[in-house]
Amino acid sequence: MSAAPKYRRQPSGEWLGFPELTIEDIEPEAFKFTKHIAQSMVNNRKGRVYLLMGHDFNQRFLSAVRKKFGNIFASNVEKAALEAVRAWVEEVEAE
Repeated sequence: MSAAPKYRRQPSGEWLGFPELTIEDIEPEAFKFTKHIAQSMVNNRKGRVYLLMGHDFNQRFLSAVRKKFGNIFASNVEKAALEAVRAWVEEVEAE
């Protein structure tokens, strides 16, 4: 008769309720086997802002992104939008 197989420690689930999850909070190696899954779990908890822009203003915005970053890849559009939101929040906080 053989010994019972040893399994990996199962996730406790405690971190599942964290409102601000970081990769360091994800302990079980089963969820760290790929950085993309762990990062997706972290990104899923981040805030989002969906912005609707008229066509003309959207074209101006994309032109400005292209001028600053050299292209309009989604990552650069996100950087530009986050930079603008951050500047606005800092301005309001300073009032």
